[in-house]
Amino acid sequence: MKIIFLLLLFLTLGFGRDITVIAHNNFPKDHLNAKMIKAIFLDKKRFIADKKLLPINYPFDDVLRECFERSILKKSRYSLESYWRSAHYKGKSPPKVVKSKEMLFKYIENVDMAIGYIDTKSLQDTNFKILYKGHCP
Repeated sequence: MKIIFLLLLFLTLGFGRDITVIAHNNFPKDHLNAKMIKAIFLDKKRFIADKKLLPINYPFDDVLRECFERSILKKSRYSLESYWRSAHYKGKSPPKVVKSKEMLFKYIENVDMAIGYIDTKSLQDTNFKILYKGHCP
């Protein structure tokens, strides 16, 4: 029984997922680093080239969102909740939430400054600009 548990734990920890941050092809930057993405998704960076950014997120219970928060934002769920409670009083607001990758794609197709992330395996459409690739352990 212990061996099965350890094997399952190893498989769960051993296989991460790759995340790709994407935007509309007209997005004014060709790539972003993790620090810039973190600033955008924490509402610390609101504009690029004098155009307002629209970061897109997934629902709170989404596995990809948890992966993104841990690996890119470097924050736990608890610290993010605390951050947004405090940021609210400074006029900051969290990213817009969509329920699916299809909704994310629609936003990015229709809004030049929308920026979001997707599991790299799900990214089949090349109509988007790839800004960053990362990995979730």
